[in-house]
Amino acid sequence: ETDPQREPTPKASEQLSAGDIGNIRRQLQDCWRVPAGAKNAADLVVEIAVRLNRDGSVRHAEIATTERMNDSFYRAAAESALRAVHICSPLEGLPVDKYESWQRMRLTFDPKEMFGS
Repeated sequence: ETDPQREPTPKASEQLSAGDIGNIRRQLQDCWRVPAGAKNAADLVVEIAVRLNRDGSVRHAEIATTERMNDSFYRAAAESALRAVHICSPLEGLPVDKYESWQRMRLTFDPKEMFGS
């Protein structure tokens, strides 16, 4: 019996490759501005839940990690990450044949990974 609420898991052949993920990361890195003067900027890891259209444009995006939104620096970083997703829309170079694996994603914005601090 299948749970209708549960999203189907993409088959291994539909998974994004490391190159695909690197491509997404490069595009977002160019659009994301970590707020200047943010304390502990390296700890401002934000996740954005995104639904994309087949052309790579954003259908819906929201901040997925909300437990620290009362911290003004974190909130600024999270809002900046959300803006970056919209600024970079549409994401380019996504494999159309793997749409099932990238139509819904959780994008992690981590200053240490993106900017090598």
